[in-house]
Amino acid sequence: MGRLPIPPGWKRYLVPAWNEAHRIGWLVRDYAAACLCGRWETCVVCGKFRPMLLRKRVVPPRLVELWGLSPRLAAALARKESSDCSSCGAKLRARRIAAVILQSFHAGNPPAPACSIRAWTRHPEVARLKIAEINRIEGLHEELAGLPGFQASDYHPGASPGEIVAGARSEDLSQLTYPDASFDLVLSSETLEHVPDLAAALDEILRVLVPGGRHIFTVPQLPDVARTFARSVRLPDGTLEHRAPRICHPGGDVGYPVFTEFGAELPELLRQAGFEVDVLFGPASSDDLAEVYVCRKPDRQSIRASLNRDVPAEAPPDRRLPD
Repeated sequence: MGRLPIPPGWKRYLVPAWNEAHRIGWLVRDYAAACLCGRWETCVVCGKFRPMLLRKRVVPPRLVELWGLSPRLAAALARKESSDCSSCGAKLRARRIAAVILQSFHAGNPPAPACSIRAWTRHPEVARLKIAEINRIEGLHEELAGLPGFQASDYHPGASPGEIVAGARSEDLSQLTYPDASFDLVLSSETLEHVPDLAAALDEILRVLVPGGRHIFTVPQLPDVARTFARSVRLPDGTLEHRAPRICHPGGDVGYPVFTEFGAELPELLRQAGFEVDVLFGPASSDDLAEVYVCRKPDRQSIRASLNRDVPAEAPPDRRLPD
């Protein structure tokens, strides 16, 4: 039996209704699963005690296939890319970035970690911070947007760096338009892997940070990848040379191409780029892929202290400089 014909005039009403019914059905299922499994917690972004909505469907089967994910890794990736706060929408990786921000930038008198980003932004010393968000981090963006020193940007292919596109600033991480030492904090999440020139991006982030400033970020990283390697390389003529199976986010073969596959030695690569590095909520494992990197630009005091440790206070008496 064939499908019943639908009059063309009805489709404009039936299709949106059908899609909305599916959306509500999934939402009811997500809430029910969160309640039954006890996935309730106080969100470190908005500060509200809410169910966290796990949505396994955010990881497309094609991405699982192309990336070679086991069922266990696919489940861990789904937790990282969802587990949304049902109040503010912050994903697990956004909430972990938020937790690191609160530990890194104390507020109040005496200074201490705030209970949430929403509470943190109310402190006057936080209002004086200069913060750059490179590509929107859902949930976290909305809480930070009211700060006077907050600057958000997205990448718009074809736009000039610094150009305003549809009301949003477009920035290319490999050639940022911000002046030197502009920011106390740079935030990015699942972004660095899409930059064709990783070394240039790290140089630019280091350049725009003030001494002592931090880049807090997440990247996709699997626990069984030992060494960072290039999946794709952009050639001088603009074409892409694929050196490993091509992967795009979020669809696997649809979306933004992945240029860099990060490995376990990423902290050392970041140190070679000039940062002091900490890894929190890590290292990545088969059950948890939501680690957070903190790259700190060395300040003059820490450099001076390092030099003082390395150079003896008084030269040995039997050593003389040559004439």
